[in-house]
Amino acid sequence: MVDPADERATKLEQAFHTFNLEQIIGMLREELHRPIPQLRANLRPIFEAAQTQEMNLLSPPADFHDWLQTPLRQIQTGGEARANTIRARYATLKQLYDALIDLGVMDNNPAHGCPLPPPEHSQAPLPSTADIQRLLAEAESTDEELFAALTLIYQQAFQLTELLALRWSALDFSRAELMRARTITALRAESLAALKPLLSRAGGPLHAPQKGQRVFSFKNADDVRLQLWKTCQAANLTPTIGPRELRLASLRDFPQAPPGSGFSNPQAYERALRHATTLTELKRSK
Repeated sequence: MVDPADERATKLEQAFHTFNLEQIIGMLREELHRPIPQLRANLRPIFEAAQTQEMNLLSPPADFHDWLQTPLRQIQTGGEARANTIRARYATLKQLYDALIDLGVMDNNPAHGCPLPPPEHSQAPLPSTADIQRLLAEAESTDEELFAALTLIYQQAFQLTELLALRWSALDFSRAELMRARTITALRAESLAALKPLLSRAGGPLHAPQKGQRVFSFKNADDVRLQLWKTCQAANLTPTIGPRELRLASLRDFPQAPPGSGFSNPQAYERALRHATTLTELKRSK
């Protein structure tokens, strides 16, 4: 009898050789944690270019990073894609390769280290602490899962991709610690309290980690954004608060060592902190 995992890997390899993007997305949508239209839009330019040039994306050439610059940047109307679009395409491709590594299809990520343009940062001022507290109070009264998610974003500077991938096995409640992709974070008391109702629903600290299940049931990042938008509407918050603004507000309101905010690179943490400070000063000057 063929191992189902081996059969899945074989089908993925075949799909890559025929550049069947739809089949690949269908088989890996759970691992990629993104809406299908977004996956399709981000990966299509790369797959179309590879098919035209008959490039094997499972075993790309040594100059793969140079080659990627064209499909990452091209747009149908001519000209060059915006920096954040380029970075989104790259992030999706890198995540795709990471999923293939986890499944044993590949041994390393050929996209890793590809040079990218710096991100474009919004200059919209950050929400006030009072507005964030109104948002959290509304979420706590209506949706304990969303409340826990927003608490992790605000208290621990979580990214949406981290939330969607977080499993109970990454949490150590006895130590109040959480293992993230690059660091181990000490959970603040508010974060720990927000997670406890979800932990109880999942079977408690003895059973939930063993099941390997995800902490949050959100389908994708857009699902979180939609619930957050509805909660902002209910709390009469205008403009609405997005996940990115909430995370930057975390750096403003809870200064801590980089690992506490999920940063393993001190320079990256300092850049993010400077940006949050700039947006705070922008609001004060208005």
